[in-house]
Order: sequence, then C-alpha cells, then structure tokens
Amino acid sequence: MAKITSLIQSTEAKRLLSIDNIKKVYMNDSRPWIIGYSGGKDSSCVVHLVMNAINELPVQQRTKKIYIVSSDTLVETPLIKLQLEDNLRRIHDASRNLNIPISTHLVHPKTKDTFWVNIIGKGYPTPNQTFRWCTDRMKIEPTNQFIKDIVDQQGEVIMLLGVRKGESSSRDRVIDGYSVENSLLMRHSTLMNAFVYAPIVDFDINDVWNTLLNTESLWGADNSALYQLYSDSNSNECPLIVDKNIKETAGSCGNSRFGCWVCTVVSEDKALSGFISSGVKWLQLLLDYRNWLTDIRDNREMRAKYRTNGSVYFMNLEFKGDRIVIAQKGKRNKLEIKLDGHDSNGEMWRFFDSKAEALKYLSENNINLGSDEDPKIIVREFDGYSMLGLGPFTIDARKEMLKRLLETQKKIFDEFGVDYELISIDEIKEIGRIWLSNGIWNKTIFDIYEKALGKPLSVNQDEVSFLGEDDEALLERICVEENVDLELIKKLLYVERNNIGLQRRDDAIKEIKRILNQDIVNI
Repeated sequence: MAKITSLIQSTEAKRLLSIDNIKKVYMNDSRPWIIGYSGGKDSSCVVHLVMNAINELPVQQRTKKIYIVSSDTLVETPLIKLQLEDNLRRIHDASRNLNIPISTHLVHPKTKDTFWVNIIGKGYPTPNQTFRWCTDRMKIEPTNQFIKDIVDQQGEVIMLLGVRKGESSSRDRVIDGYSVENSLLMRHSTLMNAFVYAPIVDFDINDVWNTLLNTESLWGADNSALYQLYSDSNSNECPLIVDKNIKETAGSCGNSRFGCWVCTVVSEDKALSGFISSGVKWLQLLLDYRNWLTDIRDNREMRAKYRTNGSVYFMNLEFKGDRIVIAQKGKRNKLEIKLDGHDSNGEMWRFFDSKAEALKYLSENNINLGSDEDPKIIVREFDGYSMLGLGPFTIDARKEMLKRLLETQKKIFDEFGVDYELISIDEIKEIGRIWLSNGIWNKTIFDIYEKALGKPLSVNQDEVSFLGEDDEALLERICVEENVDLELIKKLLYVERNNIGLQRRDDAIKEIKRILNQDIVNI
C-alpha cells in the first residue's frame, strides 16, 4: 500500500509541475499551439493537462489559439478511429463551454496518397521494414501541411507532443539533440518556424495512467475505457508523428500497436487479435484480409518483373555448393535451382551469359513482364547469378485485392450488421483512373464493384473507362497484324485522349518520351 501511495504522490508532483510549466509556456508569447493527438494514452495525457492548465488561467489571459490535430489514415483500426472521432467532438464541445480557445481538426491523406490508391491503383508493394512508404504519405504529410498552413498565417507555431524519455534510447537521443538550452522547447527537425514542447517528457507510463485515471477529465473522457482498450488489444499506441526523425526512432510502432489495421510492416497484428479475443468478432474478417495481403507480397506470380517507372533490374542470388538458392520470404518457400536448370519444384529455368542476352530473349519472345508469368531466367556472370527483380503488383493481383476488399466489407455487414466502409468511392474513382492509364479501358472496376457489393458503382463511366469492347478488340487485332505492342499503343492513346484540344503539348510530349524510354518498351 505504501508503494502505491508513493507512486501516486510522485505522479501528483510531476502533474502539478507540468501544469505550472504549461501555463508559463502559454503565457510566454503569442505563438499558437498545435497539439498532435492520436487518441492514445500519451497524447490524451497532454490534452488532459493542457485543458486543466488553461482552465486555471483567468479568461482574459486565454488569448492564444490552440489547435488539436489528429490524423486519420483512412485505414485506422476501427475501434480506435471511432473513439478518436468521439473524443474530438467531446473536446470541441467542452472547450466551447469552458471558454478555452481550442479547435479540433481531423486530417486525411490526399486521395492520391491513400493506402488503397497506392496498393490497388498503382500496385505498390505493401510496406515492410525496408520499404515503409506509408508513414510519410498517410500521416506525416497531411499533418505537416496543416502545420505549414498555420505557420503561413501566424509566422511561428509550437507543437505539443506526447513524447516521453525512457521509451527508447534512440528516442532519448533525438529529444536531447533537438533540445534548446535553458528552454522547455525543442527545435523541429524538418519544419521551419516550428518548435516542439513535450509537457510529459519526464513522465513514465505509471505517471501517464495515474494522471488519466485519478484526475477529472474536463471533456468527459472515459479513461477507464481507454485503459480497458489497451488491455483488450494488448497494444501500445501508434503516436501522431510530425517529425521524420522521430518516425525513424518509432520504427513500425512495434509488434503491439494501435494504428492501421492493414499494417504489413509488423509480423503479427496483436491489436486486432486482442480486440477479437475480447469479443469484437467482426474484426476477424479484417485480420484475415490483412494476413492475405502479407502472404502475397513476395509471390512472384502476383508481381510485375519491372519497377513502377518501367525499368527492369536483376537481383543477386545466393549460390550454395552446386545449386542456386532463392531464399524463403514470407509465405514463399525456399527454391533451389540446379546448374542444369531444374528446380526443386520440377520446373525448368533458362540460363544466359549476360543481362543483355536475357533481355534480348524477352523481347524476341514478346514476354509480358507485367503478367503473372515468371519467365524463369537466370543470368550467369562473373560476379555470380541473378534473376529478374520484382516490381508493382500485377493488374490481375490488384483486381483481386479490390474484389476481396469489397467482399470483406459486404460480409461484415451481412454477418454482423456492421456498416463500415473499408474503401471510399473517391478512392475507387482514383483507382479506376490509374487503371485507365495502365490500359484497363473496359468496365472492369464497375463489374468488380457490382458483383462484390450487389449494387451499381455510381461513377461517371467516362472517368474510368475509354473505348468500348468492340473498339478495343479491333485495336488489339490491328496491333497483332502490325506486330506492335498493344500495351504501348494503349498508353500513347491515353496520353492523346487527355490532351485533346490543348494548344500547348509540352506535357504530352514529355509523357510520350517517358513511355517510349521505359525498359519494358525497349527490351
């Protein structure tokens, strides 16, 4: 009992000191505050302390604007997203009633930067530890754009973040490296005219929970429910990240996390699994889809054999004893290839003495590197063995992703009565436009949507389709007769379609040159 009392007394001393410092920093200048709020324990503690501190000031001294900004990647874990939106409403209403100058803002990635547009539209490989493109596009950039807009209006801002020392040694080094001597503020590493203030930098996890559970929330937050949420999910929060250096120290948010339900960076999504175990059974359908996404990432049949920009590359292979080894990765089994070309699956590989020779073979045989076919070629040069590297998901793989995603959405409603949108119409429209530029001119996206959800897609057909089936069949026949690449002609025609009636053709010419210079055209 004495130990618990001591912990609470220690927290109370830190809490009072933090509130006193918050008042001093608030009154020190006119720079507006921006609080990064993820809805988790640390950012909730910051908002909790700030509201209590400002509420203790005389009304006439509450002159500085406070913006609370949260990020919705559009693929947040559903229970966390719903709670976040509810808390933002509560904070907004309480601030108005208490005459505290707080406004709440929920930012989203631009449609072109969402997870589904990049994965299903452009075919980006799902994120992993070495290719974690998602955080910048979906979290950092939307939040930083909000901050820049405030900076443009106000000149300088102070960011309040729920970062704490002691979370990791790398995080501690970042905090120390950007601290300003004799000041409670830190420099922001990437944003000009922005400073960082961390009101709970000296709190430990016990201080955070003691503050949330043992002091009144001015906006009526049920912090016991928040604590239960952590317990149910067996998870730590994924903080709102506005600094790329902090992103690097945060890693993938760890294997236990609140964050995106589609995250393929972690090997196991313990948050979703925890919620499912605690009784939210419909989340199992999301976990099944997420696991399937993880499984197909390194499936060579579902990936093109060229990069997104059209360039072809070769990846080095391991040579052990008398055979070449393609290592196991994800659900892909290890494959061994003998020097006579036979592999451990009983299939045959072709050997070439140079990459130029291999590319010539691909060209002469009109092999489509964007299909699910793997040419099964090995290049044998003085520095070892190599094979075609992987690029974006194939069009067929992207179609399957969209189909399964929409089917999952419908199944959630049919089996559990939960009406939860997994992908927006705006995202589907953008995916359709990207597919159009990739030569998918028919009504494929309409067919996938209607078959999966049982209702028509309410989108202007001209936005996501081009020629009719008869016209497309005629074009294909002409390309065969003239021995011209159909996909190349489709891309060139699409450029012309988008530039009809324009007097200046600089952009069109630039795009045509880009298409003609791609490796997959010239091999």
